[in-house]
Amino acid sequence: MKDLTLEVAEGKLNIRVAAWIEHENQILVSTFPDGSISLVGGRLKFSETTLEGIQREVFEETGEHFNSPVLFAIVENFFYDIASEQQFHEFLYIYKGEIQQQSAYLEANSAAAEVISWMPKSKIKMLKPDVLQELVLLPNESIVHLVNLESR
Repeated sequence: MKDLTLEVAEGKLNIRVAAWIEHENQILVSTFPDGSISLVGGRLKFSETTLEGIQREVFEETGEHFNSPVLFAIVENFFYDIASEQQFHEFLYIYKGEIQQQSAYLEANSAAAEVISWMPKSKIKMLKPDVLQELVLLPNESIVHLVNLESR
């Protein structure tokens, strides 16, 4: 199945999923070769629900099953990618859940270049998109909708 990415004259539209996984005041993150840090996750596949997508992504990146996933936030993300020289409009569905705790995670997909590790929540400002730091302060009572405007 193909990723849910649509190229248009103005740029790319992405539909993505991410996991908010906490343990002992830390959060599980992906660090990419360019140094950027984000939540574990990726692009949705065509005909895949967001729930199916986040379960697949977490398993691919950690080798662990994503337990008790609950939709936590939706982020509309507008940004410019310097490497591809493209504008992006992205919808990011973030699920809270749990996985079996390990000090390090090996990716099931060895071709991926990202590193999965625990980051102290005190360093949340390092996450991309920037608006993710707001999720630390929000109650878990309802789904949160955030907009990240790095470019538009």
